[in-house]
Amino acid sequence: MDLDELLSLARAAAWAGARTATSWRGRVHRLLVEEKAGPDDLVSQADRDTERAVRTVLAVHRPHDPVLGEEEGTSGGRGPVRWVVDPIDGTTNYLYGRPDWAVSVAAADADGDRLLAGVVIEPSLGRLTEARAGDRTRVNGTPVTALGQQDLTRALVELNLGRPGQRRMAGPMVSALLPHVRDLRRGGSAAAALAQVATGRADALWAPGLQPWDCAAGVLLVQQAGGAVGDLTRPVPGTWPPSGDVLAAPPALWEPLRALLTPVYSGEASLTGG
Repeated sequence: MDLDELLSLARAAAWAGARTATSWRGRVHRLLVEEKAGPDDLVSQADRDTERAVRTVLAVHRPHDPVLGEEEGTSGGRGPVRWVVDPIDGTTNYLYGRPDWAVSVAAADADGDRLLAGVVIEPSLGRLTEARAGDRTRVNGTPVTALGQQDLTRALVELNLGRPGQRRMAGPMVSALLPHVRDLRRGGSAAAALAQVATGRADALWAPGLQPWDCAAGVLLVQQAGGAVGDLTRPVPGTWPPSGDVLAAPPALWEPLRALLTPVYSGEASLTGG
């Protein structure tokens, strides 16, 4: 597989999605908005149209590859690459007119989910962050500098509150982290937050309860920028944590953050993917 070609296709597909999502922004008042798992889990016609735009580009160039998308699930195919798509990660932000939302497209080895290429576009900010295996993460075409934060007390940490069963841990989690870091943020889009870690706009992310489409592309961005990604058991180089609990940080901060978070979640099945 030509990784540069896969990255180019991921970029083209993500741009097609970003154009569709942006076109809906001026007509957002006309969107039919539905709740999926609850009032904090929204979906709209913009999400569905954006995913179809991404899938259309992928189908033209690699019609035999399987695609996993948030809105349309898994499509068939026996190709060697599995595409993982989140059409609008941060739908609530998108619908409220906030900037923290992103279009995320990743390519992974269909046998083992080794990440090959990934693109996260933050349309409201005009930022395209991309990476492929074996090459440095780039933002708008420029390679990012090495992740350099070494001091936990100066770390700005992005957060996600997790699945419904994990949300009761939010208070203890904040209490465990806040005395030891510069500050905490909750942007509302895991894909955007991972792009922020990869490009130095945040120093770390703790995001339990993610699905592959939330994090696949962003995980590669962090890893190829020199960061470590795993769950609270171990780092998982080259892929995303199968548990869905994602801790992303520079290597010097990863273990100290894991040590702070592990007691909070020590009884949770999420730590082992169970």
